[in-house]
Amino acid sequence: MELASYDPTWARLYEAEVEPLTVALAPVTAVEHVGSTSVIGLAAKPTIDIAVAVPSLALPAGAVAAMERLGYHYGGDHGRPQHVFRKGERVPWQFLVHVVEHEGSMWRDFLDFRDYLRANPTEAARYERLKRSLLAARGEWYSGRDKEPFIRPIIDARHARTSG
Repeated sequence: MELASYDPTWARLYEAEVEPLTVALAPVTAVEHVGSTSVIGLAAKPTIDIAVAVPSLALPAGAVAAMERLGYHYGGDHGRPQHVFRKGERVPWQFLVHVVEHEGSMWRDFLDFRDYLRANPTEAARYERLKRSLLAARGEWYSGRDKEPFIRPIIDARHARTSG
């Protein structure tokens, strides 16, 4: 697998998915395009990451079935305070939906990291180089945890500025 060059259609794919997700996962408080495909100019695995904020992580009755009707498969929580749904037959997934608590740590982390990359093109380029090196070393797949040494200090610094 290789990273795909930035594609402006990624934003349109995200936009088309918002309303069906909002209905399937109601009540929803916010939806954001996150991950590398949300950063203009950044090469990425062509998977649209979407963060869906909900009032509580307890999914409403019927939410998983509603997501399945949209073509999503439930993927568990990946060891974090979230529910993950994936759409597509294989990696790279077409969509990854992260259902997280509104204003919870995962919600803030997704938005803080995305906003940091959008505001810092040099750091976005450094992040792209990291992803390319992970693919070169590991082949077809790397996980979000493989990028934590790059991501965590950025998120921690942003949290320190906003809480201090």
